[in-house]
Amino acid sequence: MRVVIVDSDLRSGRAIATTVEGVLATADVLLYGDADTALAGITSHAPDVVFVGPSHGPDFVRRAHDVSSAPKYVGVVAAPDAEWSTRYVDAGAHLVVATPVEVFDVQMALRHRAGGVPT
Repeated sequence: MRVVIVDSDLRSGRAIATTVEGVLATADVLLYGDADTALAGITSHAPDVVFVGPSHGPDFVRRAHDVSSAPKYVGVVAAPDAEWSTRYVDAGAHLVVATPVEVFDVQMALRHRAGGVPT
C-alpha cells in the first residue's frame, strides 16, 4: 500500500507516518512538505491514500483530486471543526480526522484500499 502525507509541518507529518507504519509495517510512506512536489508525487507514485495536513487544507485536496481521483483523500484538522470538515469533504476528501492522528484514524483511512488492513 502506498501512502502520501502532505504537511508543511514535517514533525507532524512524520508523526502521521509513524502511526501509519505502526498499523501497516509494509506501507510505502512518502512525506512531502511542499504542495507542488506532493502533486508530482501523487502523479508519479499513484498512492492508495493521501493524508493532507492542516497547513495545506481543502484547497490542496481540490487540486490533488483534479490530478488524480484514485486515492482516498484524508483531511487532517488541528481540532474537530464541522466547518473545516465540510470544506474538506466538498473538496473531495473521503475522511476527516483531527490531530493527533490515532491508530483508529489510520485504520479507517487504510480500510478498503489495496487489500485493506490486516485485523
